[in-house]
Amino acid sequence: MKTENPRVKRTKGYLKEALIELLQKTAFEDITIKSICQKASVNRSTFYAYYTCPRDLIEEIEKDIISRLPDYSPNNHKPFFESIVKFMEYINENGDTFRILLSSSIDRSFGEQIITAVIDKYDEFATLQSQEEKEMSFIYVINGVVGLVRQWIAEDFRMSVDRISRLVIDMSFRSVGLNPSDAYKVKIS
Repeated sequence: MKTENPRVKRTKGYLKEALIELLQKTAFEDITIKSICQKASVNRSTFYAYYTCPRDLIEEIEKDIISRLPDYSPNNHKPFFESIVKFMEYINENGDTFRILLSSSIDRSFGEQIITAVIDKYDEFATLQSQEEKEMSFIYVINGVVGLVRQWIAEDFRMSVDRISRLVIDMSFRSVGLNPSDAYKVKIS
């Protein structure tokens, strides 16, 4: 995998931050490339070097989030719980981004992308019998986790990262037929 030039990564970060700031006060359809560039203090030509429109920028933000979804393997050498905690810390640190993406209608396909990504990552570990049952269980779990995260954000992260991570694991694992205690164990091969 090719790593991005640090300068490019930093510039894209400024553009993403600018878009998120604008989305806190302005409807997505009313945001212009000019307003993003002004907020990010970059030239329009710089924006066009990486994106063609604001939709491309929001899609990259969503891809960044999906790429950070924790991986689960029963044979991993560290507990899955650590991965969930790390992801919940990421949500906590990027609360404005998650608040906007989870509470608005900017991209209704984002939820579907999360469902697909989670099914792809965890499908082989679910112990349910039929594929249809697995998919329905994952949809149930993902919507539940998103609901928990929305509430956590709405309450301004009142619950600790550790506690929300435990809730997510306990509820999610049970729903797909896994033992939640497996998420806390270190596997030895």
